[in-house]
Amino acid sequence: MKKSTWQFLEKNDIVDIIAPASNSPLEKMDNGIEWVRSVGLIPRVQPGMINTDVFFAAPLKTQLEHLKNAIYSDSKAIWCLRGGYGSMRLIPHLMKLRPPKRAKLFVGFSDITSLHMFFNKHWNWPTIHGRTISQLSPENKNTVDRKFLTQMIYGERQERVFKNLKPLNDLARNTKLVKGSIVGGNLRIIQSSLGTAWELDAKGKILFIEDVAERGYSIDRMLEQMIQAKLIDRGLKAVVFGDFTEGLEKDGRDLSLVAMKRFAARVPYPVLKGLPCGHGHKLNYPLPFNTNSILKLGDKPELTCFYGGSI
Repeated sequence: MKKSTWQFLEKNDIVDIIAPASNSPLEKMDNGIEWVRSVGLIPRVQPGMINTDVFFAAPLKTQLEHLKNAIYSDSKAIWCLRGGYGSMRLIPHLMKLRPPKRAKLFVGFSDITSLHMFFNKHWNWPTIHGRTISQLSPENKNTVDRKFLTQMIYGERQERVFKNLKPLNDLARNTKLVKGSIVGGNLRIIQSSLGTAWELDAKGKILFIEDVAERGYSIDRMLEQMIQAKLIDRGLKAVVFGDFTEGLEKDGRDLSLVAMKRFAARVPYPVLKGLPCGHGHKLNYPLPFNTNSILKLGDKPELTCFYGGSI
């Protein structure tokens, strides 16, 4: 099983910061830019990146120009400012572009899932599902997930083991190893890919899913639609759920786990939960997409992600 990886960064490498989705408060953007400097990199922001037109950080033409500039620039990395909404608008235009000779490090999550799915599926890029620039600042750079993010982009650590996963069906409790790259991201965005050219392709892969502000019935409905659309029954090797936050019912209950368990009881592959990745309030560990990984099932399941070469 061989996969390429991104170019590990070195001190004083340039990082192109783009805003392909929603706006961000200037204070958060400035804090994130300062974080990039604090870990030894050079942030580059293009003029007019924050020029909101109600829904988006900037008009589509500007966002597309900035993304194209970042793709073909002399930087090794492209880092998204924020999620929110809007990045899927760029994909029909990306379909017309020729990929550069070498994959770049690409980082973001939430609405940025659509770009992950494009780069993973159409350009075969490995990417990092991880914190956006607006979630970073020098004051919090020593939290365990942010420290690991720094180690990951520099290649100081080239694998990550996630333990304490919880099986949600009998197939996940059977002791065996599952090998396959990880794809996916935000559940709502995966659902939005239905019928598009960048529709999720998870055959032979491990699917990661997370979301925010979705109540139990909404999670159940999205999973039901993807089952009926045969989007997630095409030879998946496993599903691993990450964080589902801010989705309480009006009476204060959290029914997200109920939806996950009902889903797990229906599908013919292992389903687990517990990856500390996504919209968690304290931790959001970086998760490498489209690189090698091994999922160990059984009583104490764990997921090992490799991003320093082939295994």
